[in-house]
Amino acid sequence: MKQSYEAPAQWFQTLKNHLQILKGALLLPDPREGVLSPWAITGYDRTTYFRLRIPASYIYNLFHRSPSSIILLKKEEAVELEAHFSSREFGLIETLLIYGIFFQDKLIGVLIVSDSPILTWEQQVLGLLFTVIDELSASILYAFRSERQEKLRSRVFFDVQSFNKALPPDIDKQALLCTLDPRPLVRAFHAENPDLDPFLMIQDIASFLSTILEGTPVLIHSENSILYALHKDTQKDRELLVHQLESALKHLFPELSSLPELGIQATIVDVPLSL
Repeated sequence: MKQSYEAPAQWFQTLKNHLQILKGALLLPDPREGVLSPWAITGYDRTTYFRLRIPASYIYNLFHRSPSSIILLKKEEAVELEAHFSSREFGLIETLLIYGIFFQDKLIGVLIVSDSPILTWEQQVLGLLFTVIDELSASILYAFRSERQEKLRSRVFFDVQSFNKALPPDIDKQALLCTLDPRPLVRAFHAENPDLDPFLMIQDIASFLSTILEGTPVLIHSENSILYALHKDTQKDRELLVHQLESALKHLFPELSSLPELGIQATIVDVPLSL
């Protein structure tokens, strides 16, 4: 596996296939918000996709008390994490594996697994397995950190309140709202890359949309996954803006070139945004 921007997702996909992970996620640090958030995820329902943002302080405390980088929690031991899963998904957990990925004594990621045959293995066997995995991949994931920091300059949010708080102070009472349903785009991605995770694709689209709009906050709606971005210039030509955004996204993602249009819409709305 090469040291690249896609390396963490490829790493997770390899583990998913070989360890038969039916429900799990790779969480990477988001220093801006002090959490570890999903970079690749599989098997969980949509609510969990948006809630699974675990405070870094919890993870650090967990491993500070543990002599091992692998922790197995029974449901009753994982109650502090209940709010980060949907009620249904947390109810289905019997054992939760949390594997801390360290490089030069720094926590650079966390793998969580709640449905896989490995959850029945002895701790000693798990320790041997993940020691090998760690030696093969920790340096690659560490090298990815600088590229990830570049991406984090974009601003993507999952709830309206945080999105509104992040709006630039020079936005007046109205703004230009750009909306995008990413699901047709995800289908186009899947045609070329069937193994990529849809949630990761939506995050990437939202992140690049924020970057194109010079760091404008982008909201991924937790119920329908619609993307929302506010542009402060209400006098801007809407058709021109839509054309510019669609052209830029098609340039960034060649998989979208087969789509005649991406479905971006622009309307003037009151701020803060109310959905």
